[in-house]
Amino acid sequence: MECPLNRNWNSKKECRSFFKSLCAQEFAQGLAQNQQQLNQALQGFMLKQSGTWGAYRALKEEASVEEVFKISRVTWAFPKMIEGALEFYLGQDFTPGFYGVMEPSAQSPKVAVTDLQGVLVPGLVFNKNGNRLGKGKGFYDKTLETYRGIKVGICFDFQISPDTLPTEAHDVKVDYLITESGVVACRDFHKEDQE
Repeated sequence: MECPLNRNWNSKKECRSFFKSLCAQEFAQGLAQNQQQLNQALQGFMLKQSGTWGAYRALKEEASVEEVFKISRVTWAFPKMIEGALEFYLGQDFTPGFYGVMEPSAQSPKVAVTDLQGVLVPGLVFNKNGNRLGKGKGFYDKTLETYRGIKVGICFDFQISPDTLPTEAHDVKVDYLITESGVVACRDFHKEDQE
């Protein structure tokens, strides 16, 4: 299923409101098959990677990435919200943090963001040229503002808007999108934007 609309957004608030509603409807119906297909696409991508990657523990209305934590050639680090940004920690034990997000325990070793080969990034809505809107707190944008590793947006097809998203200069783009339909290299769509 793909995002059904074709519209111009007047603001981030309007866009977020629409996609929060859409996510609530879609997740309420259950997305087990979509999640299974997304897991396969994500595993295929991550089996080609190595080193330390940033990931997240999904909230109720986010696509899960738990299946790839079993890939032994990748070490996983998870975010903690600290002073308006994210810091990454190697994690085995988790406790509920801000907004109910499961975060690594206090004893977990810290990993510098610059030491991460890549980061799996959740979002409310993306488009194929890599633009992303999260839930509005800006944690990922602040954390990844100068990050040069691979940024991978994780979502379902209905969270990819065919329309231009309302973004600002500080909003961080992702390099790839992974959904139940597969992997999208966003740079392919950057070229279209410039022509």
